[in-house]
Amino acid sequence: MAARYAVPVAHWLAPRLARAGAAEASRPLPIAAIRIPERVSERLSVVLSAPSPALYVHEGARQALERRLQAAHPGHVILSITDNRHSIISHSCHGGVLRVRLHHMFLDAPAKVQEALVRYVVRGDREASIRVGLYIEENGYRLARRRPRNVPIHTKGRHHDLLAIFQEVNERYFQGSVSALVTWGRRAVRDKRKPRRAIKLGSYNGHERIIRIHPALDRAWVPRYFVAFVVFHEMLHHVYPAAREGGRRVLHPPELVEHEREFRYYQRAIDWEARHIARLLRVS
Repeated sequence: MAARYAVPVAHWLAPRLARAGAAEASRPLPIAAIRIPERVSERLSVVLSAPSPALYVHEGARQALERRLQAAHPGHVILSITDNRHSIISHSCHGGVLRVRLHHMFLDAPAKVQEALVRYVVRGDREASIRVGLYIEENGYRLARRRPRNVPIHTKGRHHDLLAIFQEVNERYFQGSVSALVTWGRRAVRDKRKPRRAIKLGSYNGHERIIRIHPALDRAWVPRYFVAFVVFHEMLHHVYPAAREGGRRVLHPPELVEHEREFRYYQRAIDWEARHIARLLRVS
């Protein structure tokens, strides 16, 4: 939970961080929020209301953004600011009360980005979602750091080139704006005596920004348009981040489902999967 203060803490806290040797990044710290590393918070003579590392939030900036949301929502709005890298945006509405949890990067976002954020949260606007997604990508350096992980990328299959497919889909449907990576996934070791009942043809990791496609699709009898459809679906998860509504995580919001139907061979791909899913289960 973020600690909130009604003073621009960056003015007085940043010098202390500098003296303590706490420059966590080469980019300048925003005025609206400051992350206090654990090794530094132990040296500061202030009381933190949350476990270290803590986040100091400019209450004026939080209230200003809350008022933007309030102006667009007919009921009451409660806005909380987080430093969560796993859920950048989440919201739910019960009894007319809209509860929104946002990463602190949105506090000092440009006015047009905040306007798009409001349209996305309140109305589920698709174009606004794309603008918000691009802003998140540009400000990825402000997410809480974690230990880097080496992820092998394999795009060239025996029958399908994922990179070529990704680039074509990106240009055709997203104007080249999706900057995620794509790779063939690893084949899982399983007991062949037990028949597979389900298969996950694709997945998207929003923290690593990596799309993984099941290697079962790298077959000569799997049409290229179907592989492209699976890639397209996972790219939509990049554009429309998962959100929490009513206490549950929504992976396929209505705007994603609507956008998915714009795929050129949408119905053809759906029909092909229905006819061949049993075969895919056998070879996976």
